[in-house]
Amino acid sequence: MQFINEVVQIYLPSSNIRRSVEWYVDVFGYRVIWEQEDSANLKLSQGPLLFLRKSVGSQSIFFIADNEKTPVISFKTSNFEAFYNSLRMKGLSVTEINEYGTGENGPYRDFSTKDPDGNLIEVNEFPDIKLPHF
Repeated sequence: MQFINEVVQIYLPSSNIRRSVEWYVDVFGYRVIWEQEDSANLKLSQGPLLFLRKSVGSQSIFFIADNEKTPVISFKTSNFEAFYNSLRMKGLSVTEINEYGTGENGPYRDFSTKDPDGNLIEVNEFPDIKLPHF
Protein backbone atom coordinates (compact mmCIF):
# COMPACT_ATOMS: atom_id res chain seq x y z
CA MET A 1 0.00 0.00 0.00
CA GLN A 2 1.34 3.41 -1.00
CA PHE A 3 0.74 6.28 1.41
CA ILE A 4 2.71 9.16 -0.14
CA ASN A 5 1.71 10.54 -3.55
CA GLU A 6 3.94 13.54 -4.25
CA VAL A 7 6.11 16.32 -2.87
CA VAL A 8 3.78 19.26 -2.26
CA GLN A 9 5.99 21.86 -0.60
CA ILE A 10 9.66 22.75 -0.24
CA TYR A 11 10.79 24.90 2.71
CA LEU A 12 13.63 27.40 2.41
CA PRO A 13 14.98 29.77 5.06
CA SER A 14 14.87 33.51 4.44
CA SER A 15 16.26 36.34 6.53
CA ASN A 16 14.01 38.82 4.67
CA ILE A 17 10.72 37.47 3.30
CA ARG A 18 9.92 40.48 1.10
CA ARG A 19 13.36 40.40 -0.53
CA SER A 20 13.13 36.63 -1.12
CA VAL A 21 9.62 36.84 -2.55
CA GLU A 22 10.71 39.55 -4.97
CA TRP A 23 13.75 37.49 -5.98
CA TYR A 24 11.82 34.25 -6.64
CA VAL A 25 9.11 36.12 -8.54
CA ASP A 26 11.64 38.05 -10.65
CA VAL A 27 14.21 35.29 -11.25
CA PHE A 28 12.11 32.10 -11.39
CA GLY A 29 8.68 33.44 -12.28
CA TYR A 30 6.90 32.30 -9.12
CA ARG A 31 3.44 33.62 -8.28
CA VAL A 32 2.66 34.64 -4.72
CA ILE A 33 -0.12 32.63 -3.08
CA TRP A 34 0.18 34.62 0.15
CA GLU A 35 2.84 36.59 1.98
CA GLN A 36 3.28 37.61 5.60
CA GLU A 37 6.17 39.22 7.48
CA ASP A 38 7.51 35.85 8.68
CA SER A 39 6.60 33.53 5.78
CA ALA A 40 5.31 33.26 2.23
CA ASN A 41 4.00 30.57 -0.08
CA LEU A 42 4.83 30.68 -3.80
CA LYS A 43 3.79 28.58 -6.80
CA LEU A 44 5.08 27.77 -10.27
CA SER A 45 2.77 26.37 -12.94
CA GLN A 46 4.06 22.87 -12.08
CA GLY A 47 5.75 21.28 -9.11
CA PRO A 48 5.61 21.74 -5.36
CA LEU A 49 4.92 24.99 -3.56
CA LEU A 50 7.87 27.00 -2.26
CA PHE A 51 7.43 27.95 1.38
CA LEU A 52 9.76 30.70 2.58
CA ARG A 53 10.14 30.88 6.34
CA LYS A 54 11.87 33.67 8.23
CA SER A 55 15.01 32.29 9.79
CA VAL A 56 17.05 33.46 12.73
CA GLY A 57 20.34 34.63 11.27
CA SER A 58 21.93 33.22 8.16
CA GLN A 59 21.02 29.59 7.48
CA SER A 60 21.83 28.77 3.87
CA ILE A 61 20.67 25.40 2.55
CA PHE A 62 23.21 23.08 0.90
CA PHE A 63 25.34 20.11 1.88
CA ILE A 64 28.96 19.12 1.29
CA ALA A 65 29.82 16.16 -0.94
CA ASP A 66 33.26 15.49 -2.41
CA ASN A 67 34.43 18.76 -0.82
CA GLU A 68 31.86 20.76 -2.82
CA LYS A 69 28.70 22.57 -1.84
CA THR A 70 25.75 20.65 -3.25
CA PRO A 71 22.26 22.12 -3.76
CA VAL A 72 19.17 20.48 -2.28
CA ILE A 73 16.75 22.00 -4.77
CA SER A 74 16.86 21.80 -8.56
CA PHE A 75 14.75 23.62 -11.14
CA LYS A 76 14.23 22.43 -14.70
CA THR A 77 14.06 24.86 -17.59
CA SER A 78 13.10 24.23 -21.20
CA ASN A 79 15.14 27.24 -22.35
CA PHE A 80 18.43 26.53 -20.63
CA GLU A 81 20.90 28.85 -22.35
CA ALA A 82 18.52 31.82 -22.50
CA PHE A 83 17.77 31.46 -18.78
CA TYR A 84 21.47 31.14 -17.95
CA ASN A 85 22.24 34.27 -19.94
CA SER A 86 19.33 36.18 -18.38
CA LEU A 87 20.68 35.47 -14.88
CA ARG A 88 24.12 36.68 -15.91
CA MET A 89 22.58 39.83 -17.43
CA LYS A 90 20.81 40.48 -14.11
CA GLY A 91 24.22 40.36 -12.46
CA LEU A 92 23.55 37.15 -10.56
CA SER A 93 26.43 34.85 -9.75
CA VAL A 94 26.18 31.57 -11.65
CA THR A 95 28.60 28.67 -11.95
CA GLU A 96 29.94 27.44 -15.23
CA ILE A 97 27.66 25.11 -17.18
CA ASN A 98 28.33 21.41 -16.50
CA GLU A 99 27.33 18.57 -18.82
CA TYR A 100 26.66 15.05 -17.53
CA GLY A 101 25.47 11.66 -18.61
CA THR A 102 25.02 9.70 -21.78
CA GLY A 103 22.55 7.15 -23.03
CA GLU A 104 18.81 7.05 -22.66
CA ASN A 105 18.60 9.63 -19.84
CA GLY A 106 21.40 11.94 -20.91
CA PRO A 107 23.17 14.11 -21.63
CA TYR A 108 21.97 17.00 -19.57
CA ARG A 109 23.43 20.28 -18.40
CA ASP A 110 23.20 22.24 -15.19
CA PHE A 111 24.56 25.24 -13.34
CA SER A 112 24.08 26.65 -9.86
CA THR A 113 23.17 30.03 -8.45
CA LYS A 114 22.27 31.37 -5.00
CA ASP A 115 19.23 33.21 -3.75
CA PRO A 116 19.67 36.35 -1.58
CA ASP A 117 20.19 34.19 1.54
CA GLY A 118 22.82 32.01 -0.08
CA ASN A 119 20.56 28.99 -0.59
CA LEU A 120 22.31 27.02 -3.32
CA ILE A 121 20.03 26.28 -6.27
CA GLU A 122 20.64 24.10 -9.29
CA VAL A 123 19.07 24.83 -12.67
CA ASN A 124 19.07 22.08 -15.27
CA GLU A 125 17.70 20.95 -18.58
CA PHE A 126 17.26 17.40 -17.35
CA PRO A 127 15.53 15.25 -20.00
CA ASP A 128 12.30 13.48 -19.26
CA ILE A 129 13.51 10.46 -17.32
CA LYS A 130 12.72 7.06 -18.75
CA LEU A 131 12.15 4.70 -15.84
CA PRO A 132 10.34 1.68 -17.31
CA HIS A 133 9.87 -0.01 -13.92
CA PHE A 134 7.82 2.94 -12.66
